[in-house]
Amino acid sequence: MNSKPYDQAFKYLAEQEADALLHLLGVIRPDEQAHVEMLPREISVPALLTDQTYLVTTDSRKFIAHAEAQAAYDYGLPERMPEYDVLLRLKYRLPVYSFVLLLTPRNRPRSIPTSGVIEFGGSRLITNYQVVRLWEISAAEMLAMRRDVLLPFIPLMDGQQAELEAGVEQLQQVADERRRRDLALHFVMLGGLRYNRADLLEMIGRNNMIPLHQLKESSFYQYILDEGMEKGIEKGIEKGIEKGMEKGRAMTLTTVADLFRMMAVKRFPGLQLGSEVEEVGDIERLKQLCLELDQMPDAAALERRLLELAATRNPQA
Repeated sequence: MNSKPYDQAFKYLAEQEADALLHLLGVIRPDEQAHVEMLPREISVPALLTDQTYLVTTDSRKFIAHAEAQAAYDYGLPERMPEYDVLLRLKYRLPVYSFVLLLTPRNRPRSIPTSGVIEFGGSRLITNYQVVRLWEISAAEMLAMRRDVLLPFIPLMDGQQAELEAGVEQLQQVADERRRRDLALHFVMLGGLRYNRADLLEMIGRNNMIPLHQLKESSFYQYILDEGMEKGIEKGIEKGIEKGMEKGRAMTLTTVADLFRMMAVKRFPGLQLGSEVEEVGDIERLKQLCLELDQMPDAAALERRLLELAATRNPQA
């Protein structure tokens, strides 16, 4: 999965009303008045690009709030988060509070780390960060806030069809046409991580929220079409595998392992994988890893994931 559109969606929403996002993350208390100033996302020397960084000033405190959003859990987070925090502290000389917003439970480990470590030879620096699981936040409570910039997150929160439709109704009430269209498209983009995007588009269209010609001109709409074609191809492959299994031509672990190696080399040219692939020991887990490939930030993260799966393999698989 290409995570760039989700990065764009998060950055768009993060720039609209910062205090709303910081409330979602739990940075600012509901009863706390705060002035929030947008800071540059780039942290220099060495250059790092955060998803979003804020300078927050209240009556009693002043601090840096740093937010990273993930469509699926990234196993490299515990290594990267300390680097962000140290550089932000060095640049602004203020307390730094970091948050990871997980949009979906995909790829998450059984126990999600909330700290990272940097080794400086004989020294050791530990930094902590808070993990916010979007699917555990009540969609109904967020809808009650009536903050339209948070509406695109509603499909991924703890709610069902009723909350989804209520989110569309609130979107419909956004007065500014361009803002309403942009929020609706982000609603579809993010919502597609949980629901069928075609159904969400139909829901948006049914409420006459976006003129069709404007919808088709959107880069997000083109992305949705492209991804839909890719998923259609994937479905065709899945059907072919199912039919093959029905006829007694079930895929062996070796076959899936060879397929995985080809996909991994395409994703990370020059990567060499040996018997550690078969050591995963389970066809279904290996198929799932194939689907996770696009979410891996680098070859090292993939190798760590393989080792983790091999270490937790079912002896009876």
